[in-house]
Amino acid sequence: MEQYKPAIKQGAIMAVVSILIFLVLYAIDPMIYAKPKGWGIMLVVNFLALPILFIVLGVKNTKGNFTYYKFGNALAAGMVTGIVSSLIVLVFNILFITVIDTAWEEQMAQEVLNSTEELMERMGAPDEAIEEAIAQAKEGGAGEPQGVYGQMKGTLSGIGWYLILSLIVAAIFRDKEPRFEPEIDDIGN
Repeated sequence: MEQYKPAIKQGAIMAVVSILIFLVLYAIDPMIYAKPKGWGIMLVVNFLALPILFIVLGVKNTKGNFTYYKFGNALAAGMVTGIVSSLIVLVFNILFITVIDTAWEEQMAQEVLNSTEELMERMGAPDEAIEEAIAQAKEGGAGEPQGVYGQMKGTLSGIGWYLILSLIVAAIFRDKEPRFEPEIDDIGN
């Protein structure tokens, strides 16, 4: 695991940055992630920018620890980065919803329903369609907090996304051919 220390470091940094962004946005508007603007921020920052940046850094910075950086080594570095970040964020999320703000998740669930209804109204959807969509969303559990189980399920989904990103990044950063260091002949030939 010593060879993957750079990937572990990048995963920890990714988690801290992700948590700090969440806390700043939470301080500005605790319900931001229930609104379309919050969904966009979450998509761009948490699913694209941070994972791509830190998985690339984790894979790139780990490459120097191998004389031949096989695809599997690069993939492992990317996954280590993603898994370390996911586990740290999971612990934070569980602490957040069970200790820091126990009502937040329930408020978010209700706010998501409200935002969906407002969006459909702005798009000119008929009242019957709005009522049906909200009823289906409630039936599917959209109006209910997901708790620790939901956090763990979300973490597994995130790890699946990190696998896809790691596969792409590993294909780019792997060595196509073995890198050999020239041997020095002690006799001078």
